[in-house]
Amino acid sequence: MQVLALTVLLVAATISTAATNERGSPSLITEEKVNDTLVRSVYLQILRGRDGRDGVPGRDGVKGERGDKGEKGETGARGKTGPKSGGVVYTRWGRKSCPTGAQLLYEGITGGSHYSESGGGANYVCLPKVPQYMSTNVPPHSSYMYGSEYQDVNSIFPGKHDHNVPCAVCYTSTKSVKLMIPARTSCPSSWTREYKGYLMAERHTHARNAVYECVDEAPESIAGSHSSVNGALFYFTITTCTGLPCPPYVANRIITCVVCTK
Repeated sequence: MQVLALTVLLVAATISTAATNERGSPSLITEEKVNDTLVRSVYLQILRGRDGRDGVPGRDGVKGERGDKGEKGETGARGKTGPKSGGVVYTRWGRKSCPTGAQLLYEGITGGSHYSESGGGANYVCLPKVPQYMSTNVPPHSSYMYGSEYQDVNSIFPGKHDHNVPCAVCYTSTKSVKLMIPARTSCPSSWTREYKGYLMAERHTHARNAVYECVDEAPESIAGSHSSVNGALFYFTITTCTGLPCPPYVANRIITCVVCTK
């Protein structure tokens, strides 16, 4: 009796590496004699499939659970302070310096139009002590700038009659607005009083009108200026009861004033 041995081989290979028969197809069964024994081998070829690039996309998977909330980071360091801006500028009439907390921009000399002239400027100005000029040409017509003097003030500003009036231009960076209140010596709530004094202007009989200004209650004068040369003049302002309610106003009283900032 002929003995038949069957061998099953599992071969993992691609078609390109598999043995082929005469027809060019992979050989599945081979036979050979080994020691007068017919050995039949069966090849089961496992073919490697293509990747899924041409396949239909699968459905979306189930949405995962939300992760834990992260911890709050530490607060960063405070940035540098930005540049200062704003502030307010005002003139302190009758003084050479500024109140505490305000910066002196420049000390000056009060000037204005002549009391007898109806033209020129109506306001007092704080002229710097050292002027800067440009043109040397002199026009045929012009207005004129004069110094200023205290007038008829001996009883209130002792020794200051005919003395020239100084001024100081002040700046405060912590405020944004200035207010001058006539007939008051105190400021509204939450406002800062820069100084208080008396409301002064030109004499009512003079040709020149002048803007009312608040002159400090403790005035100074420019050294060596005590001769009467006139020019722009400062007179106290007196209350009347013509059109003003009396009381609370009182006739023939010197009107006060206050300069406030906020």
